[in-house]
Amino acid sequence: MILGSDKANVGGGARGETFKTTAYPVELNGNSYNLHDTVGFGEHSEGTADSIKAARNLYRLLIDLSNSGGVNLLVFVVRTGRLSENRVKNYRLFYEGFCQSKVPIVIVVTGCETVEPPMNLWWTENKQWFTRAGMLFKGHACVCAFKGTEAGGYQNANLVKESVEAVKQLVIQHCTSAGWTEVWHTFSRVQNSLKHFRFSHRFFGFKRFWDP
Repeated sequence: MILGSDKANVGGGARGETFKTTAYPVELNGNSYNLHDTVGFGEHSEGTADSIKAARNLYRLLIDLSNSGGVNLLVFVVRTGRLSENRVKNYRLFYEGFCQSKVPIVIVVTGCETVEPPMNLWWTENKQWFTRAGMLFKGHACVCAFKGTEAGGYQNANLVKESVEAVKQLVIQHCTSAGWTEVWHTFSRVQNSLKHFRFSHRFFGFKRFWDP
């Protein structure tokens, strides 16, 4: 949706399409960014072992970004639905654990085409539950990422167009100029906590390329 083309694999199979992190360059408002599509936590069926492997992959990505200028923004991506315990634990592990609450974080809620207009109504009605769980965000966007079927024209085309602009503005407004570079260099402290829950969402990381 952000890239404006079908460059990233999307699938509905038992095993997630984004088990490995992938970087995509994107231009937003005349500035260059790298969008890092992370492993799809909870989208595979192998259980805890693969969950730990997925977390290691994200940790290595953060280390690589730390060594090349830092992490500028985290985008926490979830679908509409109840706030599960796993979502809370994932937020704490990656935002508070790996990134020590030092990187700006925003939330994007997908599947909002089923919400009565406007789509942002979902966040208005549900923000309180995230706040009570200690999940705080710098900004949010409620979006539709599915155009729908092509019978006489995509029924969600206008919602997708609105969503693209909302997410782009979210990134532009909250992606910092100075990247955060103090990623933990000891994974073992985090690894023990991975045994107690399964992953249930995906993160996007943004890296902006700033002129000297």
